[in-house]
Amino acid sequence: MIFGIVMSLNALGGTLRDALDPRHPDDEAQEVVPMSLICTTPITGPKAWRGADLAGDTSWIVTLTEAEIADLDRALKAARASDRPLAEIGRDQFPLTVMRATLDKALVEMRDGRGFLVLRGLPVERYSDDDVGVIFWGMGRYLGSPLYQNPQGDLLGHVYDHGRTYGNIDVRGYETNAYLPYHTDAGDMVGLLCLRRSLEGGLSSIVSSVTVHNEILKSHPEYLGLLYNGFYYIRREAALTERGVSDRPIPVFGHRDGQVSARYIRNQINAGAVKREVPLTTFEKASLDFLDEQTRRADLRLDMDLQAGDIQFINNYTILHSRTGFVDGPEPHQKRHMLRLWLKFPTTWPLSPEFPAHMGYKPSQDTPILAEAEV
Repeated sequence: MIFGIVMSLNALGGTLRDALDPRHPDDEAQEVVPMSLICTTPITGPKAWRGADLAGDTSWIVTLTEAEIADLDRALKAARASDRPLAEIGRDQFPLTVMRATLDKALVEMRDGRGFLVLRGLPVERYSDDDVGVIFWGMGRYLGSPLYQNPQGDLLGHVYDHGRTYGNIDVRGYETNAYLPYHTDAGDMVGLLCLRRSLEGGLSSIVSSVTVHNEILKSHPEYLGLLYNGFYYIRREAALTERGVSDRPIPVFGHRDGQVSARYIRNQINAGAVKREVPLTTFEKASLDFLDEQTRRADLRLDMDLQAGDIQFINNYTILHSRTGFVDGPEPHQKRHMLRLWLKFPTTWPLSPEFPAHMGYKPSQDTPILAEAEV
C-alpha cells in the first residue's frame, strides 16, 4: 500500500514541477529518468543507529596507540624524504605497517558498520601544520582515492572562517563561521581533522540518513516520492551564470542492493528554486521541513566535541553532518581550523541509476577552473 502511495505522489510531484517550470515547456524533449524501487520497509542494522543509543557508548572512538603514532612518524619522514608534492604521495611514499590494520578496520566500519568513527590522539602539537596535512593525506591514501574539493583543484581542504556570509548564493559553508544545517558533501567518504579549535562553538554533529529515512517512512510515507524524485540544485561556483542550476532534479534518497543512500543540501535546493524562478510547492517545503526536523532531533543526532588531533571519518551516503556556529579568539591557537579530505571508496558503492555519483570537481572543457562533477 505504501509503495503505491509514494509512487503515485512521485509521479504527481514530477508533473507539477514540470508544469510550473517555464524553462521546460511541454514541446521540448525531456529525459525520462527511471525511478528505482522506493524502499518501503524500515532499514535495520548498524547504519540505522540513533544518537540516544550511543550516548554512553564510546566504541566509535578509536584512540591511537604509541606504536601507531610512531608508525605515522616513520611514514611522515619517508614522505618528506621522497621530496614529492602532496598530490604525488601515495602508499609507497607513506609506508604504514602498524597503523594499516586500524585504517583497514575504519574502512570496513564506514562501508559495513555504522558509517562513522573518530580516530583520537594524533599529537598535532608535535608537528607543523604542513606535516599534519601530510599525515592526514597519507592516512587517506589507505582508505580511498582523493577528490578535488573546489574549482581551484584543492585535494586537501582547509575549513576555517574566510569572513564570508553563509546564505549568499555563491558562498560555500566551510568559508564561514555560521551554523551549517545537516547536509552531505561530495564523494563517498569525508575525513575531517581538527587542527585547532575555536574559542567558542564549532560543535560537530552527525545523524544517520538511514534512520531519517526510516522516520519519514513511519510518519510521512507520502513525502518519499518527492524526495526520491529530487530537486534542482544551485551550482555554487556557477550560481551567477546561465548554468547556475543542475540540469535535472537530484534525488535526496536512492535505493539499491538494500542500501539507502542520501544526498542533501537544503540551502542549494532553496537557492536553485530562486534561480529558476520556480518556487517550491507547499508540499515540497513540507517534505524538506520534516526531513530537517528529523536531523535535529536530540534522540537521533550524535554531537561531537572534536579535540585537537581528532579525525572524524564518515560515509557520505549514510551520514548527514552539521556544525554549530563558532567564534574565533584573537590568538592563533583560538582560531578554528580543520583539514578535510573527500575520498572515493576502493570498491563502488551501490547507487541506483537515477542517483548521480557526486565525485567532487573535475576538469571542464570550457573553463580553466574545475567544475562540480555530476556523473
